[in-house]
Amino acid sequence: MTRTPVPAGRWRSVRSRGAVAAATVVLAAIVPGADVALGDQRTSAELAYTCAFPAGPHPVKVQVAARFPARAATGAAIRPAEVTTSVTLPEAAVAELTGLRAATTGATTRLTTEVAQNGAAAQALWLGTAPSVPLTSPGGAVFRATGDVPTVTANSPGDLTVTAAGLTLEFRPVTTEGGATDPATLSVPCTPAPGAKGLLATVPIGTASSSPAPTPSTSATAPAAGGASRSTPESAPRIAPPKAAASPAATAPKCQGDTTDPLALAAYTTGYSNVTKMGNASLIPVFCSKVVQGPNQLKRIEVRPGVFELHLLQNSMGRLDYQGRAQTPPGPATFLTFGFMPTTATMTLEATGPLSIESDLNNTAGHGETYIRAPLVLHISDVKVNGTPLDVGPNCRTTGPVYSTDPDPARNTKDHLVLLGELKKGADTVWRGYSLSRGGPLDGSVTIPPFTGCGVGEDLSPLFTASVSGPANTVKQNQGAPCASGIEDDPAQLCTADKQPTTIPTPLR
Repeated sequence: MTRTPVPAGRWRSVRSRGAVAAATVVLAAIVPGADVALGDQRTSAELAYTCAFPAGPHPVKVQVAARFPARAATGAAIRPAEVTTSVTLPEAAVAELTGLRAATTGATTRLTTEVAQNGAAAQALWLGTAPSVPLTSPGGAVFRATGDVPTVTANSPGDLTVTAAGLTLEFRPVTTEGGATDPATLSVPCTPAPGAKGLLATVPIGTASSSPAPTPSTSATAPAAGGASRSTPESAPRIAPPKAAASPAATAPKCQGDTTDPLALAAYTTGYSNVTKMGNASLIPVFCSKVVQGPNQLKRIEVRPGVFELHLLQNSMGRLDYQGRAQTPPGPATFLTFGFMPTTATMTLEATGPLSIESDLNNTAGHGETYIRAPLVLHISDVKVNGTPLDVGPNCRTTGPVYSTDPDPARNTKDHLVLLGELKKGADTVWRGYSLSRGGPLDGSVTIPPFTGCGVGEDLSPLFTASVSGPANTVKQNQGAPCASGIEDDPAQLCTADKQPTTIPTPLR
C-alpha cells in the first residue's frame, strides 16, 4: 500500500506576540468524573510519529500517559484523567526553530484518538498545552502538554479501546529579546510511524450492575468468530467535549481581562493575613489582578569559573481591579480595642501604584522565584465596638503602604509589600509551586504602619495604631490559574466566554 505523503508544515502569521502568553500557561490536573469510580488504571504508551516540518520530515517520540477507570458500566461517562502528552523533538527539528532566532517555544498538541467498541468507533480530539522550554539543550527538546479531554460513554457491554491516531503540533517560538519570530507560529502535522500501534487503554464495560464484561463468545453485541460486526451506528461510543467553562462564582468579583493585548492575563487571588496584635487571621476576599506580561529573556549566568546556569527572566506589571478601582473587595476583620473590647471592622487594601512582578526561572538548577511588589494602604471602615457603631469617618487608613523588608537592598524603601512564590522541579521532572502563568501559593511578612484620619470630632487613630499596627504580620495568598484574555484559543478552558478566569482559588493559611 502506498502511504500518502505527509503535507509540509506551514507557518501562520499572527498580528503580534499573542501566543507567548498561552505558551507559558501550565494546566491544573484533571478531576475525573464522579461516575467513573470502579477502580483506576494508569497507562503510558510510547509512540513513534513522523512530523512534517518545513525543511522535511523528522521522527518524533511521543509518550501519552493518563488515568482511566479499570472498568465501567454502560451509560457511565468515562473521562480520562491526568492526561499528559510528552513530545520529544530531535536536534534537527529544534534547529528549524533556532534557525528563526527562537530561544524558547511553547506548544499545543492536538491528538486525535479513536474510541472503539464492538466494531463501532468514534473520534475524540485531545487538546493539550505545554509551557515554554529553552531550545539550547543538547539532544533536542521535550514538551509536556496537559489539558482536559472529552468524556466517552459506552452504550453496550464489551471492551472499549482508546487508540492514538493523527497528531498536530503547534509551536509559538520567542526570540532571545522576548519577541515573536517571523512568522510567529508553526503548525506541524504528524502521522504514526509505519507499523506503530497506538493503543492507549482498554476499559472493560459491564452492565450497570457492574457485572463482569462479557467475553466475545457470550456478548450479545460482539461479532461471531470470523464474522462481521453486528453493531450499528447507534452502538458507537458517545463523545462529549470537556465541560464548558462556567461563569465565576458569585463570591468572586468581575475580572474581565483585556482582549486587545495578546500578553494580558487576568487572575483571581485570595488568602489570609495573620495580624499579630489581632491574634487571628483576617481573610483577604477573592480579588482580581490584571497583568501585562513582559518579554522573556534568556540569560547565561556564570556561577563559578566555567560553570554556567541558564535563567529565564520576565518582568511584568499589574494592577488590582475591583469595580474599576485599584483595590481588593472590602472584607471583615475582628480585633480587640483597649486590649479587651471585641471590635469588628471592614478592611480594604488600596493600591497606590502598579504591581511589579519579577520572575527568575533557573532551568539548570530546577527552581524558580517570583517576587511581587505592591504598594497597598490599609483602609478601615464600618467599625463596631462590642456591637456599637463607632464612626471613624471615610479616611481611616495607614499613614503609608504596609511594607516588607525587600531582599534587594536598593529597593528596601519601606513603601511596598513583597510576596515570594517559589517553583521547584521534582525528581519526576514535574515543576511544582508558583509561577505567574500557573498560579500557586505566595508568602510574605509585612509591617503595618500607624493609622491616620480616623474619627469624627475625636482622633481615634491612636486606638487603631495600638490595636493593629506593628511588624511581623504574615501574609499567605493563593493565586488561581490566570485567563490569557488576549488569546483566542483556550484549550484548557481557563477563561469564560467573556474572558474572565474560571479558576477561583481557596485561601491558604
